Amino acid sequence: MTSTDTAADSLTWTPLTLEDVPALTALLNRVDQADDLGEPAEEASTREWLTMPDRDLAGDSLAVRDRDELVAVSLADVHVSLDRDGRARCQLLGTVDPAYRRRGLGTALFEHGERRAAELAAARHPGVPAVYRTSGGRDPAAGSDPSAPRTGGADVRPLLERRGYRRVRSWLSMTRELPGAELPAVDAEGARISAPADTEREATRLAHLAAFADHWGSAPVGEERWNMMWSSHTARRELSTIAVDDEGAVLAYAIAMEDKPGVLHLALVGTRPAARGRGIARAVIARTLDAAARAGYSSAELEVDAESLTGATRLYDALGFTREHVYATFEKPVG
Repeated sequence: MTSTDTAADSLTWTPLTLEDVPALTALLNRVDQADDLGEPAEEASTREWLTMPDRDLAGDSLAVRDRDELVAVSLADVHVSLDRDGRARCQLLGTVDPAYRRRGLGTALFEHGERRAAELAAARHPGVPAVYRTSGGRDPAAGSDPSAPRTGGADVRPLLERRGYRRVRSWLSMTRELPGAELPAVDAEGARISAPADTEREATRLAHLAAFADHWGSAPVGEERWNMMWSSHTARRELSTIAVDDEGAVLAYAIAMEDKPGVLHLALVGTRPAARGRGIARAVIARTLDAAARAGYSSAELEVDAESLTGATRLYDALGFTREHVYATFEKPVG
């Protein structure tokens, strides 16, 4: 692809490299500020994102540069495992600098990402149905002016709809002030409730695989990606919590991270199907919230499937979380 495919002659199109970490972080922060995302980026997280296992920047990414400035990026990420419905999940990631939007860059990046994702899906999962999946940003607040400019990344939706994508899922972001209201005591039925030791990394992954096997759109997480998340610089293992039975199996877990200073992010929360309905998840989350409050965190946040089959939203409501925003996932079939 050349600069003449869209607009200005000053634009060049090349893959991302690890040398782009500072420029990509700056781009993400310009987008974060303009779109009111509330998700500031830092270089360490950007580097981890670019070096995820099974990621080939030379083939899977495309960066648009205006001379020395990075102004748009695209990355195709095809999961190595099939989702619960037997489909190859092709995640399309990317963004465009607000100052360079409505010039055709987003369309060109989607075309590249879709082509690359289709190639990867065919190579990794031959003969299997595949879907493109991408974020549709944040819904406007209730009662807001429908003619107002879209924020929260939702301005991508007209482009998605023109390309045949449809909204398939909604996600609630929920927050809780810390320490907040006192949490009720919970009987964990003899399970050990504690922060996970590093030796319990794989047992926790196996619990996650079991917990999410029946969830919409989920696909098994491999050891490499799990280990990278477990050891991420944002991971807060001392504030994470697991429930372990007498045989050493993890029954439930809450994996905590700190993406924003002073805010604890419950990145993953799950319970093995056989352990649901026994109050164990409540005990695990309560331990993490109490530990975070004692450590001086001002709030906790999480995201949950708005249509969760396990009734997770009711659990979080009962634990004092309040619903803040609604985000959308868009999909379309490959081919």
